[in-house]
Amino acid sequence: MTPEFRDTFLVNEIFDSIEGEGIRAGQLATFIRLSGCNLRCSYCDTAYAFEQGKTMAISDILSSVHYTNVTLTGGEPLQQPIGPLLEALSCHDVNVETNGSIDIRPYQAYYNTFFTIDYKCGSSGMGKAMFLPNFEHLRPLDVLKFVVGSVSDLVEAADFYDAFKSRLADVPIYVSPVFGKIEPKDIVAFMKERRLVHWRVQLQLHKFIWDPRMRGV
Repeated sequence: MTPEFRDTFLVNEIFDSIEGEGIRAGQLATFIRLSGCNLRCSYCDTAYAFEQGKTMAISDILSSVHYTNVTLTGGEPLQQPIGPLLEALSCHDVNVETNGSIDIRPYQAYYNTFFTIDYKCGSSGMGKAMFLPNFEHLRPLDVLKFVVGSVSDLVEAADFYDAFKSRLADVPIYVSPVFGKIEPKDIVAFMKERRLVHWRVQLQLHKFIWDPRMRGV
């Protein structure tokens, strides 16, 4: 399937900051937050991106990009056909943060792009929305992220990982606590108990550096 062409996008905000989590944590990047999301996770910290936004031409978006590292996020960025935007960002290294419910395969051919994809566990309320073929087509440059808010979420994440382990052998796996819902030390204890040596605990750095409710950081 060829992604639809468009030269404008509904954008919630564009800002420069550090990557707060994931494989580029701590590195400077420009964040392009697209508006709209098809899920309503219980712990969502960017609900302001569901509706708010303005229509921007690709040229105007590019003029706001200041770093080689670009993170395309949301909301859910794949609700809009992002192919033309990825093409325009071909001189950048683009991380697409996606919620796991929409097929990533049409965009995996863009050489400058990798995906940080969520698997939604039970406490999110959105587990049934996962598009499972996504997790069969992750590459070593992509990232699988489990956001967990309870021990039951950890068990679910580990069981899912075990079921897909052969396909995820070379994929970086990150597990992140829902802010304020589970202690990071409990995640570490669970990883030790299950011998999850390929998992990495991650904390959202931006929520420790700035107020956790602050936008544009």
